[in-house]
Amino acid sequence: MSKKWVVVVFTLVLILFGYGPRSIAGCKSDCRDDYESAAESCKLMYDDPDDADMLKICIDDAKNEYESCIDECEN
Repeated sequence: MSKKWVVVVFTLVLILFGYGPRSIAGCKSDCRDDYESAAESCKLMYDDPDDADMLKICIDDAKNEYESCIDECEN
C-alpha cells in the first residue's frame, strides 16, 4: 500500500471512531464550557470577601479539572 492510501485509511478510521479534528475541537470546547460554568459557580458560592481563600481553591480546582479534560481530549 502506498503512503497516500495509508494516510487516507488512517484518516477515515479516525473519523469513523470520532477522533477527527472536529471531534477534538468539540471536546476542548466542552472542557472550556465546563470550566466557565464551574468558575461561575465558585463565584456564586464564595461571593463574600471573607471567602476569598475558598474562592481561589474552588477556581484552582476547576482549572485543574479543565486541564485534565484537555489532556483527555488530546489523548
